[in-house]
Amino acid sequence: MGKVITLATSKGGAGKSTLARNIAAHWLNVGMRVAVIDADPQGSIIKRHDPNGLLSKLVVIAQPEEIVDSTINELKTDYDYIIVDTGGFRNRTTVKALISTDLAIIPLKPSADDVAGALETHNLIKEINKTPERLSNPIRYKMIITMSQQGTVIARHVRSELEQIGYLVLKAEMYHRVAYPEAAIKGLSPCITDPEGAAARDIAQIISEVDDFIAK
Repeated sequence: MGKVITLATSKGGAGKSTLARNIAAHWLNVGMRVAVIDADPQGSIIKRHDPNGLLSKLVVIAQPEEIVDSTINELKTDYDYIIVDTGGFRNRTTVKALISTDLAIIPLKPSADDVAGALETHNLIKEINKTPERLSNPIRYKMIITMSQQGTVIARHVRSELEQIGYLVLKAEMYHRVAYPEAAIKGLSPCITDPEGAAARDIAQIISEVDDFIAK
């Protein structure tokens, strides 16, 4: 059965869709069968995806409705990974996606507003974990710092504060790199356009941690 990865945060502009596209491209590059469910009403991924382009083997489905859980279940038997990109707000579609997920990834930029959005999403996960669907199998999560400048004080401070309180944060970060928006113009990823570049290496490190965490 495929693993379901849901990206969620109540704060828009945290790099959620960028991260979803890039982890999908990485897994596809290493031979995995990957599907992306674009459950964000903005449709950032589906609008830029070219089914005849370099990511033609990546299946992208737009499903911003509350039946997203049914779509997830339909895909599980045919794909190794199903990545769900949710809207930057709390709604029933996001809740349904989280209920069906194996891992929730909460992206946040190193800013006070993004931290607040990440904590709100964490609280939503805690609420869902009290429901009958997840009571015996609580949702696992990891936060990830995105769009950060490598080695900056603010990013280290945000990480330190979150970890001291006890939140789970990936060691790898999705640093602010121009390669991401450049590749996204054509719905692509640096994993495809510049596989030896710094951005592709960042994504590989993120995937390595995610794979290890899922395997536990």
